[in-house]
Amino acid sequence: MNKIRTLSFFSGCGGLDLGFHQADFEILVANELEEVFCNSLELNKGKYFTEDKLILSGDIRSIDPDDLPDDIDFIIGGPPCQTFSASGRRAGGAAGQQDDRGTLFQAYGAIIKSKKPKGFLFENVRGILSSNKGKDWEDIKKYFSDIGYKLDFRILDACDYGIAQHRERLILVGHNEDFDFKFPRPTHGPDSKNGTPHIGAEEALKGVEHDEDITNLSFTGGKYSHLLAEVPEGSNYLHFTEKRGYPNPIFAYRSRFSDFLYKADRSNPTKTLIASPGKYTGPLHWDNRYFSVSEYKRLQGFPDDFKLAGKRAEKIRQIGNSVSPKMAYILALSVKKQLFDDKGEDTKGLELISLKENLSFDKRKGIKAQQTKSMHLSVVKNRVFIRNKFIAFNYSKEIFPHSFKKSRKNVVSTVDSDGVVNLEVRADSVRKLFAKMTLKLGAVNSSSFSDFEITLNVKLFGDSDHAIQTMWNAIDDFVIQSSNYHSLFEIYGHFTEPHPDFIIESFDQFSDHPICSFAKYCSDFKNCSTFVEKTHLTKMFSSIFKIDSFVDLVEYLRAFRFDLRSKELNVAIDKNQYMIAYPFTLPNRKQMNFKAKELMNE
Repeated sequence: MNKIRTLSFFSGCGGLDLGFHQADFEILVANELEEVFCNSLELNKGKYFTEDKLILSGDIRSIDPDDLPDDIDFIIGGPPCQTFSASGRRAGGAAGQQDDRGTLFQAYGAIIKSKKPKGFLFENVRGILSSNKGKDWEDIKKYFSDIGYKLDFRILDACDYGIAQHRERLILVGHNEDFDFKFPRPTHGPDSKNGTPHIGAEEALKGVEHDEDITNLSFTGGKYSHLLAEVPEGSNYLHFTEKRGYPNPIFAYRSRFSDFLYKADRSNPTKTLIASPGKYTGPLHWDNRYFSVSEYKRLQGFPDDFKLAGKRAEKIRQIGNSVSPKMAYILALSVKKQLFDDKGEDTKGLELISLKENLSFDKRKGIKAQQTKSMHLSVVKNRVFIRNKFIAFNYSKEIFPHSFKKSRKNVVSTVDSDGVVNLEVRADSVRKLFAKMTLKLGAVNSSSFSDFEITLNVKLFGDSDHAIQTMWNAIDDFVIQSSNYHSLFEIYGHFTEPHPDFIIESFDQFSDHPICSFAKYCSDFKNCSTFVEKTHLTKMFSSIFKIDSFVDLVEYLRAFRFDLRSKELNVAIDKNQYMIAYPFTLPNRKQMNFKAKELMNE
């Protein structure tokens, strides 16, 4: 059979290209924006790509289709997925097409329209199906349909095709013939023909030769690093939550992403490899260290001698952004067999499944979720409340913002005979009651005060913009010093799924400052993580703040670490609405390091 003349876009380091190349697709041109990714493609010419493969560096939108080869049979590519990802949704909404990267599929489609290949493959994250309530996906399908292609798509999990990693991706195949494209039957797992078991991480890593000193990969340093040794294989930070039965909880339930302190289970596929992992982001090795780059390649299905340009972080980013070559190879065979009527040896044993046949990985997730839920209910039902989890103490700390630097005791704590803790907080030199608040600490999603372990009464004195921030600094500091928790985040949870271990029983306002009014509004948890009309906020602050643009108000509030979300910060949010994420001000300045942007006139 003649080589299948193919173009590749958004090529990354070449995971999709490699799989199709191994299935005898002739990749004539590979286009990639990032230079280090292009360097990796160049490094593998002659071994895993042809010597004459043209590596075209630059933005796909700058490519003139007339400059590309003619007589193209197939096109492959996966436009950037970040705008449709889970992390985007947890930031207040997935930006989808509203982000500049979310419309790159149109540039991809324009080349397909120009070259008129027999078909194309489009790869992306599962979240694209629900981005902007499904509108993004409907627009994408319509675009490709309108340029003359019948579309068939499925969600596939890489571990079902011999990779030791759960990696769910949407695969769409467009073709110009009137038939239903069938996707390859899994080669591993319960849906495989012979029930071949999934490949576990330890099996995949047998005999690996590290390309770096693994003694430098120890998981040390930082306030959470010591916890990893205690995490069971296959678990994560949830091991340290009350719902998992941890005696002295350190985290609130669902206060982190599932890969936080996630330790791989050597007997099973790992969770998805992340392109830009943080310090505590898994999967982490069962020997309580980071995986080496060589191990990353094995877990993603790259050959051991596949070369990657750049430093360690750049190599990991290339692997994490790639399509597994092993899954790409099997997809390429299914394309050869159906679109190009290939009856060669490599496609003879390939089994296909109809679009109507359900795969079991979604069922596996559902069963696991039910088991986890049952375990949590059992733990909560039988839990014994630990008195004095929060230990009252007297302390004097310098927690003033930079605008008030006088050295004095600005927080005084006392404990009543019944165990109630009283905090008096001074925000500045003015001896004037600003606000008073009562918190109940130590609850597990309960509305009954009898389930709470400690009452915290807080009196705030001062008369300045930063008063509320100073109060929450004091409360945050109290939580850190008197419990195992590291911040208020740990007893509240992520704003998209709060599971607070505390409530604000009352908030009394003694100042007419709008900051105080806003804090009182936020003290009702029902008003957090809820989109509200912007006029609600602008009216509240109009007395002291001339609002020429909403950006000014956003930056004003974020300067005092109120985690406010609006379209100026996330294009996925409605232009007329805003949301406050947490009832408290953020304890960490690093989380406020991005600026709001003025909206263009529409």
